[in-house]
Amino acid sequence: MAKLTPIKAIRAKCLDCSNGQFKEVRLCPIKNCPLYEYRNGHRPIDEENIMESDTGKK
Repeated sequence: MAKLTPIKAIRAKCLDCSNGQFKEVRLCPIKNCPLYEYRNGHRPIDEENIMESDTGKK
């Protein structure tokens, strides 16, 4: 079995939690889950990261 990246492992856990249903992962109602922001298989973009990258360009 291939090694999973942390993001892919989170995605796999979310799929397991939703009984393998991709649509249920996307529509997940459990917003207090620590994995919620990462459930779609990518890092969330937040305002803090955007602001840091803007100030670094100047």
